Amino acid sequence: MTMKQSNVIRLKSMWRKQLIMPAEHGSWAWLLVPFAVGSFVARQGTLSIWLTLIAGLSIFLMRQPATVWLRVRRGKARRSDGPLAQQWLGLLGMVALLSGGGLLWLGRTALLWLLAPLLLIFVFYLGAARYGRSGLRSLGMELAGAAALAMMAPAAMIAASGETTTTTWLLWLIMAAQNMLGALYVRLRIFDTHQRPFNRQGVVLAHLLGLAVVLLLSLRQIIPMLVIIPFAAILLRAIWAARAPRPVPHVKQFGFVELAVEIVSGICIVAGYWLF
Repeated sequence: MTMKQSNVIRLKSMWRKQLIMPAEHGSWAWLLVPFAVGSFVARQGTLSIWLTLIAGLSIFLMRQPATVWLRVRRGKARRSDGPLAQQWLGLLGMVALLSGGGLLWLGRTALLWLLAPLLLIFVFYLGAARYGRSGLRSLGMELAGAAALAMMAPAAMIAASGETTTTTWLLWLIMAAQNMLGALYVRLRIFDTHQRPFNRQGVVLAHLLGLAVVLLLSLRQIIPMLVIIPFAAILLRAIWAARAPRPVPHVKQFGFVELAVEIVSGICIVAGYWLF
């Protein structure tokens, strides 16, 4: 075997999907849509914003190799995956550190306010990984992850301005609520598909609470009125889903529809802030 063939085989083994890509495909929308909303609300596309995206994606992708590495240590995965997972952790960690260093050099030290909660949730995730898939896919862990990924919205705004404002945290509240309600809706539909019981009334009540919060904030002119529209729409969707079991006929198509809902909601929120 030539050295070139050996390198090709090594690259193929490193690029295996299970080592790097998160199992929850919807989590990409939970990260990228808030980032896009924060960037468009800030109306900037500076170097610091792109460095924030690189750092955020690096930290986000570190979750999967960290999980594989823990599973190897517990004897739940192939031993040969251990070194590869460590290499991915090292590579992604280096990218995150370099991006973070660049942000600090650009004076975006206010981003450090987001670091503590992100690290805390990451530690909780690794703790849940010790219990296997049941721990990782628990409702609490999923909601915490959805809220954490929404931090890309304030991260983009802080990267643009270099400071935190009330709008920064309000935008995180809006995007976190949207992500978490989306997670509840998806879980309900998936449970219906597998004919498993789920608290249908709880899903509707959570959506009602989300709409009530944004309605109150908009009436007090703290956030734009247009934010009400996506929350009212997903409430109607939740009521429809809760009335009777709604199994998912085509999983891939369902995923694309959810992505479209996230994007349209994000556009509505951005338009609201532009007109606010």
